[in-house]
Amino acid sequence: MAVNLRLEGAQGLEAALARAQGAVRATNLRAMQTACLLVEADARRNVAHDTRQLMNSITSRVTTRGPAIIGQVGPSARYGVYVEKGTRPHWPPAAPLVGWARRHGVPVIAVQRAIARRGTRASPFLVPAFTKNREKIVALFGVAAQAVTATIAGVSGALTVRRGG
Repeated sequence: MAVNLRLEGAQGLEAALARAQGAVRATNLRAMQTACLLVEADARRNVAHDTRQLMNSITSRVTTRGPAIIGQVGPSARYGVYVEKGTRPHWPPAAPLVGWARRHGVPVIAVQRAIARRGTRASPFLVPAFTKNREKIVALFGVAAQAVTATIAGVSGALTVRRGG
């Protein structure tokens, strides 16, 4: 005995899935943008505020590369990585230290010697910002996944399989 199956609505399903793909991408882009803004805001709050130059250089951006959505948060100030991770002992150039030394009433040579002996202490601001927001970020993408699932579930209602004779 043979059973014949007929798939109805397959063309409509293909079209609906193509429309859903755009919605899926848009939903994930919004979730990534929100996640980056959360981390950026906390990083700005965490960073040392001597001249606010480092704080003001912290930005976020979301890019796409093929199917991947990439969120980046960080400072454009070149010295941001040294504040975040600290440095080993080294002899720093005087020019970048002049303003800081003047504001704090310390001779530049004394600052250079201290860095040459001890390096600089890490003062993390990005990693703690991400860690603090990790659960919120996971929740954001969980909500995005639910929205995607709802979109696809609405699409799959267009598909029916009927037993024919």
